[in-house]
Amino acid sequence: MIKQLKKITEPQELDYEALRLEGIRYIQKLCGNVWTDYNPHDPGITILEQIVFVLTDLGYKTEFDIETFLTQADGNIDYGREALYSREQIMRQFPVTLHDYERFFEEKLGCERVRFHVESPGIYSVRLWPAESSKKSNDSLAEKFSTLWSNWRCLGEKVNSVTISEGKTEPIRHRYKTLFEIRESASLNLPKGIPCNFMDFTPIIEQFPSIYRYGKSAGELKKYLEPIEHIFLIFLQTMQDFADMFSVYALKTNYEHYNRILNQMLAMYGVEFPEKLFLMLRESDEKNNELATYRSMLRAKVRYLRHLPELHLHRCGIWWKPRIETMLGITLSGKESPMHMHALDGIFLENGFGKIYIVWSIETPLTNSPKKRDGIERFIRDELPAHLVPIFYWVTSDMSQEFYRSAEKTQTAQAWLEKHQDCVSGALWL
Repeated sequence: MIKQLKKITEPQELDYEALRLEGIRYIQKLCGNVWTDYNPHDPGITILEQIVFVLTDLGYKTEFDIETFLTQADGNIDYGREALYSREQIMRQFPVTLHDYERFFEEKLGCERVRFHVESPGIYSVRLWPAESSKKSNDSLAEKFSTLWSNWRCLGEKVNSVTISEGKTEPIRHRYKTLFEIRESASLNLPKGIPCNFMDFTPIIEQFPSIYRYGKSAGELKKYLEPIEHIFLIFLQTMQDFADMFSVYALKTNYEHYNRILNQMLAMYGVEFPEKLFLMLRESDEKNNELATYRSMLRAKVRYLRHLPELHLHRCGIWWKPRIETMLGITLSGKESPMHMHALDGIFLENGFGKIYIVWSIETPLTNSPKKRDGIERFIRDELPAHLVPIFYWVTSDMSQEFYRSAEKTQTAQAWLEKHQDCVSGALWL
């Protein structure tokens, strides 16, 4: 037996006849003694009908698929503009275990085999078996490995040596499985929409019978209807500007409203911005007034959303520091914030914990109290992988630049750290 489907009906708030009857009931209730003609030829009922028509039209347009609101005139959706990222971009996996590393570099380098050997916890030596087609370019293979390792290693891990094997023995292929099957595709099948001009709006006066649209009284009627039309046009303009409202291409002028939008966009990806900490750090900066501070915070959120797929990989060495700097509003140029941060990481095991050294240059009141320094340290500790412990140095700008120049050479940087033990924070963030 075929089950009869129920007829889908519009909800009452979008149904033309239901709204019209509701309007007439209100008229009867409010002025039934003086308004006795409720037939379609009455101008008052015509006004009611046109308002109901516009309401149902707005209701109809608000039910469009989200793709329609985001679609540009050419029929395409600029996903980067809306900080919308594909599954392949968001769900990229980074290597964690030895098998992860070996499989990852086999795929990325096109090697027959990659073998990681543990010299001590977190410190490896690597051996590569290049594919037959790439054996003549060993130098470029080692350079490519070095670049990939810098981008994708976990914080606190280090490769001491890389050896490229040219043996004739065919290497044994690994048979284990990892989560590196999610790959970026050049031709992602992303949804498209149909362009819609939401501002295609016929004035209410033009919906009236011609007898009401001409003559002296028509001008008065038009003026009477203009405030009502204006409200509808504002609503239509909002729908027309929907894609621009959620854009991360430019900072909007309505800061409080845009801040709520940015928070919603961040929440889609499970990111909670350290807003209180950000404002606390900037409230004592004499060069910034309240509005400038708020605008600076919004810029930091926009910057985060623009680079969100990469900043999500914050356990990877190259992206952890930009993530922290972005969320605290620190820029590379230093124009927005006089704070600078340098980091040196690597496994220096003591009692099973690795260390990451973080050097701050402070020349302003931004960190002039233990409470503010404690807030920064606590935030950074929460952003670190569990196996690492941060050691904080609070220094002058000159000392910071001295560390920055020496950080490229691990031995020189370690000597700097030992020399400035008096600048270490008193807190130990286990």
